[in-house]
Amino acid sequence: SFSFKGSRFMSKILIVDDDVDLAELVKTKLTKEGHQAFVINTGHGAFEYAKQIKPNICLLDIMLPGATGYQICRKIRKDPELYRTAVLMLTALGEEPEIIHGMEQGADDYLVKPFKLERLMDKIASLNALLKSLDQRHRVTNLLGTDAFKRELNHQLARDSAIACIYIDIVGFEAYCKNRGREGQDAVLQWMARLLVNLTRSQECYESTIAHMGRQHFVILMKLEDYERFCPILTSHFDDEVKRFYTPVEIQQGYILAKGIDGHETRAPLMALAVGVAHTQFRTFKSGKKMFEILAQVRQKAQPVDGRSVVFVDRRRSDR
Repeated sequence: SFSFKGSRFMSKILIVDDDVDLAELVKTKLTKEGHQAFVINTGHGAFEYAKQIKPNICLLDIMLPGATGYQICRKIRKDPELYRTAVLMLTALGEEPEIIHGMEQGADDYLVKPFKLERLMDKIASLNALLKSLDQRHRVTNLLGTDAFKRELNHQLARDSAIACIYIDIVGFEAYCKNRGREGQDAVLQWMARLLVNLTRSQECYESTIAHMGRQHFVILMKLEDYERFCPILTSHFDDEVKRFYTPVEIQQGYILAKGIDGHETRAPLMALAVGVAHTQFRTFKSGKKMFEILAQVRQKAQPVDGRSVVFVDRRRSDR
């Protein structure tokens, strides 16, 4: 439902605001810019109207008669037809707790009233850029990128889903790339992407989201009940199959030679995985940002031992 007019990205936009004059002003501006704009001035029926028109972007006032913007946003995030809709919360108060609460319901951004129309158009352009990025794939692995993954993670948290987030780092990848070059790098990344896709399917982790965050960093979002059986199978397969990228001599000695920063050759261990897991079993995460902070911590604890991959799971509770 996206189209291009000139160089700008045009959208179907729903305005939900009980300020009739403001809503009409915004609609006129959006229409002039080439967007399709629709208006409803009450919270009651707003979700049903959104279901009917399926907007790319929803401008959602928080304080509405009939239903709050928070309630509508949560319903959008839980709906299989609408959950990808970008939501811009409009708030008259502009206080931090209100804004944070709106983002926790699954909103993508916020705008404090009163606002200039130019500021609104900037926000809409940013949301369109975000929506475009959601379908972009990594050129080598054909996996989703970081933006799409973090948005899906935030949506799952907004739905109170029981989930696990698995961060995967290929330790020894950089040394391998220095030794084997660009061709070797791409071969490892393509193989890793296939391994992750095939294993999630073979282990029937069907509702998984896999993303390539760049270089040797991958991340998987899956149901809480799936991660404990998935992680050991992943590390076992990786440790067995990664040997295909090395010579028999390298496998026997347990290292390759790679040039360090100083230009001298140093011994670098064979590739292994550092896998960190954060999940919602004991903690309540309000946003993906906090979950990624925990992942960064557990990833540091998951250091490969004797060339074997290691999994470290965060099992701390929220009050620690």
